[in-house]
Amino acid sequence: MGLSVAISGGIILTVFVLILFSLPGLADKMFSIGDITTQVVQHEQKISNTEISMNYLSQLVGSSKVNFTLNNDGSEKLWNFEDFDLFIEYDGAISGKTTQQLSYSGECLGAVPQAGNWCIESISNDITDPKILNSGEKASIRTNLNENLASTNVLVTVATDNGVTFKTGDSSCGSGIPLPPCKKSGWFMPASATDDATGGFGGILSDITSDQIQAYGDDADGTRWSTPVTVGAGADGGIQSANANNFHAEWNIHLIAKVQQSATSSHRIFVGFRSNAALPNNDAICGTGSVSCAGFVIDSNDAAWAIVTNGADAAETRTACSSGCTDDTLVHTLEVRADAANNRWGFKWDDGPEQFVSSDIPAATTDLFVDVEMESTGTNNSIDIYYIYVEKDE
Repeated sequence: MGLSVAISGGIILTVFVLILFSLPGLADKMFSIGDITTQVVQHEQKISNTEISMNYLSQLVGSSKVNFTLNNDGSEKLWNFEDFDLFIEYDGAISGKTTQQLSYSGECLGAVPQAGNWCIESISNDITDPKILNSGEKASIRTNLNENLASTNVLVTVATDNGVTFKTGDSSCGSGIPLPPCKKSGWFMPASATDDATGGFGGILSDITSDQIQAYGDDADGTRWSTPVTVGAGADGGIQSANANNFHAEWNIHLIAKVQQSATSSHRIFVGFRSNAALPNNDAICGTGSVSCAGFVIDSNDAAWAIVTNGADAAETRTACSSGCTDDTLVHTLEVRADAANNRWGFKWDDGPEQFVSSDIPAATTDLFVDVEMESTGTNNSIDIYYIYVEKDE
């Protein structure tokens, strides 16, 4: 009895399956629906795992170049850059307010991309999966617009190949830098003239102090602090962090400062990281005692800025800049960053290529101050500081 029931059930099931397969295309459609469902789930998972952000936005009035860093904050690998969309909203010198879509042209290879294009200059710590932006890695992006910028009001939008989008915040305040995400250690910019009474940073960061900053102004390049113009010989003016142990090379520290000097002689300026709290009263800014430092420097009678490093020995090492670093009274943006994985430091002047130095550099765990400072050797000299921006991966 039980066997006959089982046989009957098997016969009925077999006939049912044969009927289904006899219907034109039904089986193919069933398998196709299953494949599509799987693909949709996988695509949704990729979107869920994709997260990007941007920072280090760099732009200059009168230039057609806008550079920034693209961060992979998710777990999905990013590699199909040809299918990315990049839009830049800006005030063009010819057309006024405009939005331009740029095309991907591959690796920069040390050159500026052609007008209307963007390229990847480098990917940080690009050891695993070369040329792929893995989780936690950062891509340095260079762009070239069709027109020069008439202002620093620039908005950048990046959309990945799976549709995840990030747009920088409104830069109409003048800095052009997005608000800091969680890893930012400092973003210093005066909000009003009254900020000078409290150090010029409006309480945004408590571990930064100012030294004799007293003047406040704003111009086409943005809001700025000015060091006193009558400091006299041997007096310092600028901004430095109060706690040296906040910054180590092992944390991939990255400083961007936008500065301007009022004269081209009779003072010393340092922009970068130092293990000592104050500039010395001589031109060996990183060569007095056992100083660790990495930054840009110009001495009292130098013809150009230079890159200076020291790994805590008695003598500093100076390296000529490969791009820019002119001794003038224009506004310049200087970048200094530690590339811990490759045991080197990167230096960038305005929108030029990044230059790396790996000899005589601070040890990975050395305590370092942020230092953007001038020491006057005469009178009537000053350094204007438009912003100081610092990140670390601690």
